[in-house]
Amino acid sequence: MYAAHPVLLFSRGKSEERADGQVTSASGSGVYFESGNSEIVYQPLALGFANRSAVLFELNDYDKCVQDIETAISCGYPRILHCKLLERKAKCFIAQRRKAEALKIIETALETLLSLPLDETKRKSSQETLQQLYKQCQIQSLEDSSNTPTCKSDFPSSCVKGYLQKYKTRKPPLLPDPSANIPSLSNKVQLAFSPTQGRFLVAKSDILPGEVLIVEEGYSRVLNLDSHLKTHCSGCLAPCTVPLPCPCCPMVIFCSKECQERELALYHGQECNTLATLAALDIGYNSVLAFRILMQTTYSQLKEMVPIFQEEVLNMPAEKLGFNRNGIYDSSEYRPIFHLVTNKESHSALELFIRCAMAFVLLKLLEKSHHFFINADGTVFTPSQEDILLSGSTLFTHMMNLPCNVHAISELVVVENNYRQSSYQDVGSGVFGVLSLTNHSCNPAATRICYGSAMVLRAMRHIPAGTEITDSYGEFYLTTPPESRQAVLLRQYYFTCKCDPCRLWPFYND
Repeated sequence: MYAAHPVLLFSRGKSEERADGQVTSASGSGVYFESGNSEIVYQPLALGFANRSAVLFELNDYDKCVQDIETAISCGYPRILHCKLLERKAKCFIAQRRKAEALKIIETALETLLSLPLDETKRKSSQETLQQLYKQCQIQSLEDSSNTPTCKSDFPSSCVKGYLQKYKTRKPPLLPDPSANIPSLSNKVQLAFSPTQGRFLVAKSDILPGEVLIVEEGYSRVLNLDSHLKTHCSGCLAPCTVPLPCPCCPMVIFCSKECQERELALYHGQECNTLATLAALDIGYNSVLAFRILMQTTYSQLKEMVPIFQEEVLNMPAEKLGFNRNGIYDSSEYRPIFHLVTNKESHSALELFIRCAMAFVLLKLLEKSHHFFINADGTVFTPSQEDILLSGSTLFTHMMNLPCNVHAISELVVVENNYRQSSYQDVGSGVFGVLSLTNHSCNPAATRICYGSAMVLRAMRHIPAGTEITDSYGEFYLTTPPESRQAVLLRQYYFTCKCDPCRLWPFYND
């Protein structure tokens, strides 16, 4: 993480920036090594990736091993040692039954040997090893599966298998029958509205226990800056044992090249030079999330959209806010996030002042970063008073609506020798436009499950048609007395809970 890295370029629309903060002009999209850097040898980094590939090979994690080998070579691994890495790569392909690719790699390694300045003894030894591997590959009855998905062989021991599986994040289930106008929501659920409850979700038809009601990736998310930046991927928030670091800062890691490239282009490339300050300020995850939402949205989009959204607040009924011009409530868009309830009228003057102060600090960081106030053509500009007011007031809106709508992203920590002590721990937080439509109950009808950064809502019991689909905001009738539950909910969410356990039931322990 601390080794010198090749400079990466990442593109956002028309503008293109280096990951070290300098703006350049070029076309295309994605993230890639800057041209000309291939001649520079980043040997400590290359050796680190090469040595880790040896460990991954012993763990039989062949895909990650090959990835580290390729990265080591691209970072300037000494050419005189290339054959050693190519041999290891060929062994990975043999273990994965990728015969054609293995043979091609061995042939490349044999050709490379001829051009290397080695003494004859070492050259002959390496040639014999590669030729033996080539014969082994030919005589084995291996299916040529170069056009089929790769498969890992059995792990060498249950201990290693358990270690690797422990950190594997499952993919979320597919939503069987999505709603036509709310894509992250099941078609068995519909949006309802009342003046007292606001927007809420209701079952259109009977729902059985375990049915998937929401599958949502959300608009933005962030890891806890104090504890999880070096253990979890900053892209998908999954546990990460084979990390790829940011090329410009030693603070964050990514689980794959895909996550690294996507998140550098989407937001980390812009917030890289301010993340250490955000962590040092320690002003809460809602502030970090608000900062990221604006970075991710970009100022040019904000300037175009926010006046439209403010007009919608004045002229549209509350139940229609968040739907785009095509009548779709898409939680991957910024519109639903802007229109989440703020409860502004319930805040005290002191609470509003504190949120204003936080918004001011975040605004100064946006300005100092030189990555936010950028024109559509990629040029940095000095913001006018109008630009400052637009950005600051938008930050202030999020400082009000995030505390009531952010969902914790957690993972189950399994205690293998005493499973009853297993527990969930929060690794980050995210803003989910559809999940935020659920109301609270101390005896909820559904429960949230995290799959990395994705969130799934499943029914916990039979939910008859016409019944509200409720979630828990963290208070349950089984564990907390009703007076304490209501006090917490009133303080944070500004409502007095009137669910059945609060109105009718005695406390469970009594």
